[in-house]
Amino acid sequence: MKSQLLPEGFRDGLPDLAELEFQINSFFINLMISNGFMMVKPPLVEFEDSLFFLTKYSENIDSFRVMDPLTQKIMGIRSDITMQVARIACGSLVENKRPLRLCYTGDVLKVKNNNINLSRQFTQIGAEIIGVDKTFCLSEIINLIIEFINNLKIKKFIINFSMPNLINLISKDFNLKKSDFEILMNCYKNKNLSALKDISNDLFEMSEYLLQCIGNIDEKINLLKKYKFPKNIKSEIDNFISQIKKIKDEFTKYEIIIDPLEIDESSYHKGFCFKIYSENSKELISGGGYSVDNEVCAGFSGFLENLILESQIKKITKSRILVQHNLEFEEIKLLQKKRKMIVVKSIKKLNKLQLAEEAKCQQCQYYFFKDEIFEVK
Repeated sequence: MKSQLLPEGFRDGLPDLAELEFQINSFFINLMISNGFMMVKPPLVEFEDSLFFLTKYSENIDSFRVMDPLTQKIMGIRSDITMQVARIACGSLVENKRPLRLCYTGDVLKVKNNNINLSRQFTQIGAEIIGVDKTFCLSEIINLIIEFINNLKIKKFIINFSMPNLINLISKDFNLKKSDFEILMNCYKNKNLSALKDISNDLFEMSEYLLQCIGNIDEKINLLKKYKFPKNIKSEIDNFISQIKKIKDEFTKYEIIIDPLEIDESSYHKGFCFKIYSENSKELISGGGYSVDNEVCAGFSGFLENLILESQIKKITKSRILVQHNLEFEEIKLLQKKRKMIVVKSIKKLNKLQLAEEAKCQQCQYYFFKDEIFEVK
């Protein structure tokens, strides 16, 4: 058979990795359900109108498009399940009592990869709380994330908070035209502000000050208070400080940093946004606040592929035992339940020596012959 090349950014999930992904996935869903979240399963493909209802079509350039042969309409393949959960919350589940807690897991596809994530297919896991009073549930979300990450045995991580609305308010207060706003976005993304001098010295000076405010919350939060910001920007920063102080006081054991220049890639977060990084600077979880049909919401999500790379947990292993192809069902169940073994059947009747040899080939540690268990030598 000729080599079958997969498209760039796609891979086969081979047994060890696929089983570990399933293990982490199952733990996450069980954790969420045990904390009052209900699981939903949106479709992989939707019409553009419903898939991108939280954002503008032009901002969803990272999503694959296909034409539906039945309706001749363009459909999008999801690149983020959060928007689908928001649609379900204000559609099929609109009558459900709030706050509505939903969790999910599923594959997403992205048009582009980058130097950080070479893949274009990911398994996204996440949870959303729909219909809350502002940041009432932020503490609950952070606690759930920490419990999840600790169970993955990721020893050290950093929580980074930012203000997704800030850049739009800066544009408003400084009355920036579209081309200047794009320069501002690029400068903030790259943390290189020199181009802002050509737009406004005041904008450059304020941005330089915001750049100095990036860092550990204990050191930088008071610095953020001192600058005399324009009205709309000041109001947003004051709200952010109020929220982040509560988190600082509650989660004293963890390293928390603030980054006023962080750009929100999702484009739908409001009020607050956060990312959790491993000590290797790998993004583990991201989330924030947003609104759907005037309901305040908050949620988080992560990619299993990134979590597995940073996790220290190992695949749950059980001893494998080879048995005759016609072994009674009750005996197989006894080996599986009481002995907690993985039972592998032969494909034909074998004598003891043949069973021993086949067990080696099937990577079994034991074989079962005439009601006795033998160890593979």
